[in-house]
Amino acid sequence: MADLLNILNSLLINVGQWLHSYLYNLSMLIMVCLVSLYAGDIIKLTKGLVARRHFIVRVLCFVLITAFGFGFVVVWLSPLLIKALLFFGTKWLGVTLLAAFFILGTIADRKNQL
Repeated sequence: MADLLNILNSLLINVGQWLHSYLYNLSMLIMVCLVSLYAGDIIKLTKGLVARRHFIVRVLCFVLITAFGFGFVVVWLSPLLIKALLFFGTKWLGVTLLAAFFILGTIADRKNQL
């Protein structure tokens, strides 16, 4: 039993160390998935607020929200997400990432986006 635990512990550490070099890309991926899950709701809200405005105002709002707003959120929150993913340490990074993607999939399923 101790050998099995040592093998599992070694596997978790090796996977965590391997994933650690890709952590920025993985955090960006998670943030983009989150933004894409809620982008439709945000755009609908914005559309309701600017629907009767001039064409230029509508286009500017769309560009500000999508390009700068969503882009800023992804770039600004990705380093914070890295810290959150490493909260349990490198050993549990693989499990934490699996849990994060499972949660994203659950949210997508509940929002009928699958």
